[in-house]
Amino acid sequence: MLRNALRMHPHLASPEETHFFRWAEPFGTEAYTRIVTSNPVLKRHREIDGITEDEFRRMVATSRARDELYHKYMNLFVARRKPLATRWFDKTPQNIYGAALAAGRMQRAHFVHIVRHPVNVVASLRIGKVMKIDPLIGACNYWNEAVDTVMVLRRACPSRVHELRYEDFVKDPMTHLRRLLTHLDEPFEPGWFTEFVPEPADHSQSGVLSPEEVATVLSMTVWGRQRYGYGDSTHQIEPLPDRKAHDSSLRRGAAPQ
Repeated sequence: MLRNALRMHPHLASPEETHFFRWAEPFGTEAYTRIVTSNPVLKRHREIDGITEDEFRRMVATSRARDELYHKYMNLFVARRKPLATRWFDKTPQNIYGAALAAGRMQRAHFVHIVRHPVNVVASLRIGKVMKIDPLIGACNYWNEAVDTVMVLRRACPSRVHELRYEDFVKDPMTHLRRLLTHLDEPFEPGWFTEFVPEPADHSQSGVLSPEEVATVLSMTVWGRQRYGYGDSTHQIEPLPDRKAHDSSLRRGAAPQ
């Protein structure tokens, strides 16, 4: 939903997911080249974006690093699909595993982290409409590892990270779009988003998680839930804690409260 809303901004363009920073193999190795050129999902994404396989292979072969590949891909995509756009963005959740590398290689880049209550996330992964993860531990760590990575990223480059909660966004999307665009130093005009209608979904009551599994999710995500204001009782959502004070306590080495 957030990507779809941002795509309505006249300055912003976004392709399908690229996964360029997801893979652990170094850029330029046979393993990296093989996976980005042959993955069937990514080939389908390029088809949607209007990038041919021959064009993509040339980009990979003539790039020396992931950021070069990114710029070549996005320049062609923007020229073909939204030539008046002045900035591009990529919604690839799995790029979280290369976030530090992305921050280092692309020092003008900003990072947007939209977080959702872990019980809802784990239930969604169990349902598997977009991506299916059956093992409970794996689904919990899909949430935990993203939260841990973003925490470190915020410490390293706090002015380049913007966070918001899914629950807050669907409740008041215009307020949170305005805040995000202010962070990005982009103009905000409500008229650009008149066709955007949020469609919130709640998977936590779908029945795919037993009460015991819900208890496991809550116990495995205590630290992250405290950070983002997600309580235990009936999965309550509390006001966000003061981030500046919270981050300051982390820098002093204080234990999370």
